[in-house]
Amino acid sequence: MNLMYKFPDLAFCLGEYRLQDARTGLLVHLKRHFPDLKQRKILVFFDGKKHLLSDCYSEEWEGFSIHYSHEKKADELIIGYLNYCEVPSQCLVVTSDKEILSFARRLRAKRKSSEEFYSDWVKRETEVDETEFNHLKEGLTPSSESDYWERQFLP
Repeated sequence: MNLMYKFPDLAFCLGEYRLQDARTGLLVHLKRHFPDLKQRKILVFFDGKKHLLSDCYSEEWEGFSIHYSHEKKADELIIGYLNYCEVPSQCLVVTSDKEILSFARRLRAKRKSSEEFYSDWVKRETEVDETEFNHLKEGLTPSSESDYWERQFLP
């Protein structure tokens, strides 16, 4: 939850009691931030249930492993995962919860506050936007090889 509140669009959804929209929005933001999921495993922990009457505890979504805490706090699931993890030093924990950050530090896991993550996300998005703008401005929009050859030989 503390990460969702860092994104203005997601905080707006939460303020309007649109939890599912905020969760989906966070996943979309994370997918954009971590485009190559083949080399990493990303787990996302949400407080509560997927839906009011849902009995889903875990699911996969476009390469992400999503976990719902139900009656527990998501913090308990995060700590449980870190305890279970064979090499915690290979984990990056993103949260603003001081207890989880302290626990992750003791296990030598990498840590990033929600504020730091959001700041990095904004920086990366700005760089991506500037690159895309410059390609458009210079006529260098990315294209496939077949597009290139079609432009060379077809009117």
